[in-house]
Amino acid sequence: MLIHNEHIMNAITATITHLFTPHHTNNHRPRILHPEMLVAIAAVVFVLHTTMQITAQSYPLILGYATNISVEDLLFYTNQERLNHGLNSLQLNTALSRAAEKKAVDMFEDNYWAHTAPDGATPWDFIVTEGYSYSYAGENLARDFSDSKGVVVAWMNSSSHRDNLLRGEYQEIGFAVVNGSLDGNETTLVVQMFGTPQIRRPIITNASISDTNEVAMQVPTPIVSSNTLSRAVKKPVIDQASMQRNVGYTIMGVLGTVLIVDSFLIWKRKTVRIAGHNLAHFIFIVSLIGFVILSSRGSILSSVQ
Repeated sequence: MLIHNEHIMNAITATITHLFTPHHTNNHRPRILHPEMLVAIAAVVFVLHTTMQITAQSYPLILGYATNISVEDLLFYTNQERLNHGLNSLQLNTALSRAAEKKAVDMFEDNYWAHTAPDGATPWDFIVTEGYSYSYAGENLARDFSDSKGVVVAWMNSSSHRDNLLRGEYQEIGFAVVNGSLDGNETTLVVQMFGTPQIRRPIITNASISDTNEVAMQVPTPIVSSNTLSRAVKKPVIDQASMQRNVGYTIMGVLGTVLIVDSFLIWKRKTVRIAGHNLAHFIFIVSLIGFVILSSRGSILSSVQ
């Protein structure tokens, strides 16, 4: 029994040595860095990515985008950025939030990702339809993000979104966080609507004239409802974006470590290899895995105001 266990351990050790370190059994190059192995890894990554995409489309509640985005957090991080830049904080307005939600739903229903709908509807159309008369208005969009802070950070890293988010004329804001299918992929859309209510011109009548000749300028008071703060979203069992990133980072970490160890051992042993360098093959696989990781990241659309 002891001999049998020792034989198994020796076999495992030999396999690990063959796969991950330069040895005479692998022509002094880790087997995992051989071109055919890199191609095999690339094929596995591609098949895994494709399978996850198909599964997410067919069974979104099993494999999809699990987000932790809330209107409360979006409002907090947005106002935090404004306060950090010496600007006023924005008040949540239900009319703007309704306009944002209808815009998100419209993008899902008509399958588009743009500020202007295929039928020509603009963000301002959604705002006005909700009875919000504005003197200033703007819109920011985001998709595929997993948390609220990541959305606001992405907006701040984009000059046009940053200008919109930090515009001093804005007084109110509305948000919508909606899950759905866009271009056949399950995703989360975030719509941010800015607004400043239009000042109503006073109507002067004999009854409104007083001895002091003062005329009041009436500004609509926003009604904030707690119902607009949260949106219940069914989360999938497996988060597709996180799984893709974890797989990609794991493979890159293993290959990177093997390449470093291989280079060190070859230098230390002063081994001369007849075969060419493996750097080109490694760059190829890293590029492929990088594509998978980038495809799971969120995106934003140039802002309008």
